[in-house]
Amino acid sequence: MYKFYYKLTLLLKRIIHYDKPLRIALLAYLSLKFKTFKPHYESILYEGCLEAKKLGIDRVSVLELGVAGGNGIIALEKYKKKIEKVLDINIDIFGFDTGEGLPKTEDVNEDLPFFWRTDLYKMDKEALSKRIDSKIFYGDVKNTVGDFVKVNKNKICCIFFDLDLYTSTINFLNQIPKIDKHLLPRVLCYFDDVYVPENYITHFNGVFKAINEFNKKNSEYQLGTSVDHHKSFKFPLSKTSMYTLHSLNNDLYKKFISSDIESDLSAGSTQMRNIIE
Repeated sequence: MYKFYYKLTLLLKRIIHYDKPLRIALLAYLSLKFKTFKPHYESILYEGCLEAKKLGIDRVSVLELGVAGGNGIIALEKYKKKIEKVLDINIDIFGFDTGEGLPKTEDVNEDLPFFWRTDLYKMDKEALSKRIDSKIFYGDVKNTVGDFVKVNKNKICCIFFDLDLYTSTINFLNQIPKIDKHLLPRVLCYFDDVYVPENYITHFNGVFKAINEFNKKNSEYQLGTSVDHHKSFKFPLSKTSMYTLHSLNNDLYKKFISSDIESDLSAGSTQMRNIIE
């Protein structure tokens, strides 16, 4: 009984000191309880498709790196149907996974072998294939990007990174030049593994290390994130996990797509329209 009351007291203290609105905690709980409830996936997909439409593009591809049980792909397929109708756009979804769980982690400290276990997140390929329509490329991601390039005919509008490991993440990022012609000038990227409650992931390991190495190595591409600002509302559950991949030499990079600046400065501001969009 003592253990129960102690844990309850600790939980209440943490709730009281939680610095975000409790509605965020509610969304987080719902996303854990209902595995295919992913409002951040929906909002990211919508915004990525919206940018494509502003650039005059009517068909896009979406990548999920690390499929595991398939909850992300299933959620994306559900949101895809709605967004296609609203924005009059076509969306193709592609997944990447070893099919055998996490690859070997023990040899690289940056992969956090004390936290991620080799073979974790094994999947049932046959069962998943019956639930989804999207194509999944099976194998090490450093070897399957070429297969994707052969079949993809669209611009990539967003990428969902759930590879867990530094090694897997940098292996994909190193393939970015191979998909150069397939990128929108700015690609929304969600990194699932920039935080764990134990505070094990930091600037010198995991995803952060991969991103830093990628940015130092490349001048044509940069992954950047924004500050956690009070005006940031478009990406529930993912604000500080959001990065944008800038393809700086993209032919469309300089094309103006912003909202009407003059009307924003007038008495009839378009702030509400921007919130809806």
